[in-house]
Amino acid sequence: MLFKKKDRMTRDAGIADISGMQEKYGIRIATIVDDNDWVKTRAREIDLDRELYLAKDLDRIMRHMRDLHKFVGVSSNNIYWSLTQTPIRQILIPTTERKYISVVNPEILKLEGQENKYVEACGSIPKKVYIVKRRPYVSISGYTLDKKYIELEYGSKDFYAGEDPIYSSYVNPEWVVQHEMDHLDGITIQDKGDALI
Repeated sequence: MLFKKKDRMTRDAGIADISGMQEKYGIRIATIVDDNDWVKTRAREIDLDRELYLAKDLDRIMRHMRDLHKFVGVSSNNIYWSLTQTPIRQILIPTTERKYISVVNPEILKLEGQENKYVEACGSIPKKVYIVKRRPYVSISGYTLDKKYIELEYGSKDFYAGEDPIYSSYVNPEWVVQHEMDHLDGITIQDKGDALI
């Protein structure tokens, strides 16, 4: 009981802190309906020596939004705020251990394998679902919030693509990474796929 109460108090304190940030910076989910220019803008790289505080603030905001809206991944293009004029190059993605990590200034190193069709939805495109082709393997590089260079890889290079869409794509981290990396280039599933509903 004490641990639960302590966890709840810590969580509530974090939400209150985010609420203050939301008011101060006008933070909200960025949609193509209300924030098309933000969603469609190519995110800019940040200077890790001078602007890391932006990445740390955004990490807290993205984690809050992920928990609140049950997102499987988040990019800076998904979150509007007034602290910067354009989105910064940062994503919050699952690791292979199902934990989440913020990657700053991420770049795709490799995309491999035969494309397959995935059913995808997006918080920036309300009430729509698309079929998008993705590769079964992706590796990326970037930096942690501690300025440590990292390389991450997801999926399988040997995957054989099927003809029918895969409906459980939300549990595939290689899909999540590609989806969020597209966002950083101002590309959405609406630009890449065919509408399902």
